[in-house]
Amino acid sequence: MAATSETDVVVIGAGISGVVTAKCLLDVGLKVKVLERTGEVGGLWTFRDKVGYGVMRCTHINVSKHNYCFSDFPFPDDVPDYPHHSHMAKYITDYVMHFGINNVISFQTQVNKIERKDDKWVVTATRVEDDGKGGWSTGEEEVYVAKCRKVYLSTRSGAWVLPNYVFGRPTDHYACRTFLWLPWKLATNVLETVVTLIHGSPYRWGLNPKMRALQTQPTVSPTLIHNIQRNNVTIKPNITRFEGSTVHFTDGSSAVVDHVVMCTGFRVSLPFLPDDVKEKVLEEGSNSIKLYKNVFCPDVGSSLAFIGFVQPASGGILSMSETQARWFAELCLNHVKLPNRAAMEADIRDDEERTAKRYFASARHTIQKDPLLYNDSIAAQFGAKPQIWRHPRLAWRLLLGSCGAAQWRLQGPGRWDRAAEVVRSVPVTEFILYSAILVLVLLLLLLTYLGYVVSRLA
Repeated sequence: MAATSETDVVVIGAGISGVVTAKCLLDVGLKVKVLERTGEVGGLWTFRDKVGYGVMRCTHINVSKHNYCFSDFPFPDDVPDYPHHSHMAKYITDYVMHFGINNVISFQTQVNKIERKDDKWVVTATRVEDDGKGGWSTGEEEVYVAKCRKVYLSTRSGAWVLPNYVFGRPTDHYACRTFLWLPWKLATNVLETVVTLIHGSPYRWGLNPKMRALQTQPTVSPTLIHNIQRNNVTIKPNITRFEGSTVHFTDGSSAVVDHVVMCTGFRVSLPFLPDDVKEKVLEEGSNSIKLYKNVFCPDVGSSLAFIGFVQPASGGILSMSETQARWFAELCLNHVKLPNRAAMEADIRDDEERTAKRYFASARHTIQKDPLLYNDSIAAQFGAKPQIWRHPRLAWRLLLGSCGAAQWRLQGPGRWDRAAEVVRSVPVTEFILYSAILVLVLLLLLLTYLGYVVSRLA
């Protein structure tokens, strides 16, 4: 940058993780500067017609608005359960304007490198031209969806496909604490049974998943199975080679195609990091990261935070990034401390072992976490984990519902007066509620029977 300035914290990027981090730091009175390479906030949620990143014109989010929002800024009631990308872009813009985050953002500013100097960080950035035409539409405009005569979907590992709604409720509403506390195999059997009852076996449709349903981030689609059933989409195995416009697959079949869309994943890259830090954080040749709770490098400490370096197994990343950012803010104020280096490294090793046991071996699953359990573990670091006994009127919701992000504002630093009201606004699925009642009734009947047997034997 042409000028040199000092600030308490520099945030790189004004996507969802960047803006919520800035907001949490501003909340506690810190001086913040956000450096954003493009001309808009929102990151990938900004539709860009001229460049190769961002959402497509027809993109809708596949997580419900109750679980894909910031904790103290719920979506308006008139936004649908699964918002269009234009709703998301407007929501993020409204969030930025409402909390004054726009005042601390430097747009069209690209970070080239960061380096340590004594006990501080020096951030070097340059002004750039934004080469994309961003912005959000009203959602009232006509949505253009490509109509193809035939689509071939090549998948190496197959997939379990979940519908958007199960028994009339958004699918992610079923990710409650009670379900996540079940033994992993039991929870997996329940989910696979429900999916099979709704869609039929995935093997019937050629999806052939190589993993159990809870070993991967689910594929959520209201139309994929429908299009497979109508032969609009044909499932194919991995690709072996291309010959002109002919694609050859591992099962010996081939297809002549006009276009190929590559949806082959991502690689974690942090080009602006110092080499000595980069080699401690990233495992070369993989997406594995060596960060305590996916946020802090044990060798560096709390002066450098990686916010949003986590992939939700269900639900959305907004609440996860926000909980991380609130923890970071408390660390900046010295209200809490990180464990010593040895303890953090031991926790990283334990987490890697748990991840390897739980998830399918793949580069996309190295940072996979269940949002509810992960947010609880992070919120516990600074006293914001909801303690059920302290909220008796909300206890059944905290146990049986997904509850949304506001549940981590019920107590602790940054407590929000409207948190309980927002938690109550998130529907609890009738299926889980009735199932819980049935289990309680069966337990009461069992206890009554055992009491009768004991009395007869006495």
